[in-house]
Amino acid sequence: MEQNQTPQQNQYPDQQPVGSYQNLNIPQQQKEKKSGLAIAALILGIVSLVGICCCGLNIITGPLAIIFGIIVLAKKQNGTGLAITGIVLAAISLIMVLGVVFAFKDILPYSETITQDYTRLITEADKVFPAYEEDGTLPDYLEKYKEPPYSDFMKKYDADIYDVMDALLAQYKNGQLTMPAGMSIDFSELDSDSEIEDIPDLDLDAEPAI
Repeated sequence: MEQNQTPQQNQYPDQQPVGSYQNLNIPQQQKEKKSGLAIAALILGIVSLVGICCCGLNIITGPLAIIFGIIVLAKKQNGTGLAITGIVLAAISLIMVLGVVFAFKDILPYSETITQDYTRLITEADKVFPAYEEDGTLPDYLEKYKEPPYSDFMKKYDADIYDVMDALLAQYKNGQLTMPAGMSIDFSELDSDSEIEDIPDLDLDAEPAI
């Protein structure tokens, strides 16, 4: 007796062949690669905030962090949280720099002159500060700070050149004056009346002792 053989139907029509599971890792790998921009935005944002005082480093890293972060958000890539954090940090650093520039914009054209005068003041500290403490005498190169534009800038902070000299005098007495390059000078250990001993002449023609 012949039996009709019908082809066995798949009981799970939605089930994919085993070999197709090898393709499931491709989107995940692509997604992980895309998160590199988010990580870059975060790192640049941190560098922007930390590098505010490093020669304006955040002027370069800040915009890059914002651009990378916006790309991640616009394309809805992986790591949106990192991207947002990088954007916020970069924005904060740029706002701080702009605030400093805006506050000192009036004095920026004279910054080189101020630095030179300050360096000269530190170099001649043993002569300048005793004379100032005695009768308030200012050296000639500091007299211009009594007049505009220097005086106008200091008036914004309710100060004048004498207030600045009083603060520097206190630092001088405590040995805490600092050169622009960051070198600390301890004036408390120096004697202004002391003389440098003469260095004996060396006889270069003398034969070395054996």
